[in-house]
Amino acid sequence: MTGSAYNIRKVTLKSGFISTIEEKSKCPALSFEGEAIPEDILETLKREDYTTLKLRYGDPSWGEPIQYDLLIVEDQKSTKTIEVFNIAILLFFYNTEEIRRLHRIIYAIEKYKERQQS
Repeated sequence: MTGSAYNIRKVTLKSGFISTIEEKSKCPALSFEGEAIPEDILETLKREDYTTLKLRYGDPSWGEPIQYDLLIVEDQKSTKTIEVFNIAILLFFYNTEEIRRLHRIIYAIEKYKERQQS
C-alpha cells in the first residue's frame, strides 16, 4: 500500500454521547488528512471495505444518552458519510458481520485517539 488504501485523502470521526439529535454537531471530531492518516487506520478501512457499508445505522430512540458516531471518509472520487446511533446496542442485538466491520473501523480510530491522549 503506497500512502493510502483506496486513495483516501481524509478521515474524520465525530463521536460522543448526546441527549438530543440536535446536539450531534457538538460532538468532538478527530480528523486525519493526507500523509498524517495513520497506516493502521488505512489498513482497517481497506480490510473492512468501508465503501460497501450503508450510510446510516441504528436508531437514536434506542438509548439515553444517545451514543453517536459520524464517520466521514474522503477519497479521490467521493465522500462516504456513515452515521451511527447506539452502536453498542446494535452489536448486542444485531451482531452481524456488517455491524462488526463498522465497529472495527470506529474502534481503530478511537484507539488511536486514546493513544494520543496518554
